[in-house]
Order: sequence, then C-alpha cells, then structure tokens
Amino acid sequence: MAKGRPTKYTKDKPDRLYTALAAGKSVTQFAAEEGLHKSTVYDWVKKFEAFSDAFTRGQEASQAYWETELQKMMYDRNVNAPLVKLYFANRFNWHDKPEPADPQAAPEPVNVIIQAENGRLDSQSD
Repeated sequence: MAKGRPTKYTKDKPDRLYTALAAGKSVTQFAAEEGLHKSTVYDWVKKFEAFSDAFTRGQEASQAYWETELQKMMYDRNVNAPLVKLYFANRFNWHDKPEPADPQAAPEPVNVIIQAENGRLDSQSD
C-alpha cells in the first residue's frame, strides 16, 4: 500500500469551512487560505460527515450573506448590475430563464377548435 502525505484534515476544519462560507467566501477561497486543493475540499465533503454538514450549511449561509449584500446594493446607482448578475449566476446558479417544465407533471388540458365543412366551429377538450 502506497503511503501519501498525511491528511491536513483536523477536527476544526468543519467550523473553519462554515465560518469562511458564511462570511461570503467561496470554496476556492477557503481552499487557498487553508493551503488545499479545491478537490481536497470536495473529497472531504464525501469522506467526513461533519465536514459535509458544515459544507451544506455553509453554502446556504453564503448565499444568504450575498443576498443580504444584494439587498443593500439594490438602490445604489454606482453598482455594476451586469457584474452582480454574472456573479450570482456563476456562484449560485441564478438565472432569469423560467424553470423547465417538470416532465412528470400532468399535461395542461388543450382546447382544439375544429371548423366543419359548413363553417361551424366546434370546440373539443383534450
């Protein structure tokens, strides 16, 4: 069995991760500050339950942090709105396109109007 470097994971890492994310930092920023590769952070999410929980809670806290910041910026004319929109789209997968229809949902009823040869219109529901 090959021996690798010892893990940098310590019991304080979940709290450090949560604190960083809740302050609005990204996973990339956390990894850089901790001297880690971003892939290591995602490996720890899979491997350590406490870290996974901190990651999930931290992601939500991070979005809440930035939503609060966005609310503060809403009426500031000096804010670069396209840049803010790009940031939120990339960071939190926000977009202004409607959600795609759920393929499992029941289809909407369709009304079909048929014109008979005599010119009379007849409505049928599907």
